[in-house]
Amino acid sequence: MLRRTRRHISPLATVAAGAAGAVLLAAGTAAAHVRVIGDVIPGRPATLQFRVPSEMADATTVRIAVAVPPDLTVTSVPVLDGWTEKTVAGPAGQGAHVVWTAESGHAIKPAASRTFTVKVGPVPDRYSLSFDTEQTYSNGTSVAWNEEQTGSEEVEFPTPVLVINPSASSSPAVAGDSPRPTGPTAPEPSVAAKPAASAETQETKSSLSLWATIGAGLVVAAILGAGFQRRRNNAASHS
Repeated sequence: MLRRTRRHISPLATVAAGAAGAVLLAAGTAAAHVRVIGDVIPGRPATLQFRVPSEMADATTVRIAVAVPPDLTVTSVPVLDGWTEKTVAGPAGQGAHVVWTAESGHAIKPAASRTFTVKVGPVPDRYSLSFDTEQTYSNGTSVAWNEEQTGSEEVEFPTPVLVINPSASSSPAVAGDSPRPTGPTAPEPSVAAKPAASAETQETKSSLSLWATIGAGLVVAAILGAGFQRRRNNAASHS
């Protein structure tokens, strides 16, 4: 897997970078998720479209890997200008993975988006299907869109969900659901990998904790110093 190189920088520089929002584009990030759409009818073939926004301010999107649920069969992948495509068969009980890689000059630029199309066989009569997706940037950062929505609070990296039959169930999680694919068998980055970008958030939190500890130490030292000075003044007044 490609990994983003971490640099050791001062706490002040880390805090400044986090405050400036240098990693992700600030505008509209809450709504700018990888999404899947399609005009689907249970029991019939369908054409699915994956809309992928490029959210990093200082890098382009160079690779997309979509895990297709085992309920679906990939019948074809239309040619996309400037991108090479490879469909990797999954192990027994798991679906295929469709991987697109950008050719030189065709990566998705910051704040732009691209649509990737997959044609699949008959769609099952279910409430929905989930498509775990991994997005790789030119700086080596990989973002895994694979978090399930379990409550009213929106998750940070939701898995793309295709609603098929809303009347099938009141919830996407129904009895008898097929297991979701866990990752490609070919030597490709794992679709289930956690976002590498979160490492910078942890580093920023650690830096803030360090400065809070130092500040608390300075306050304690000032209090002790003031008490020592008062004792010296009292001793001098009684001598």
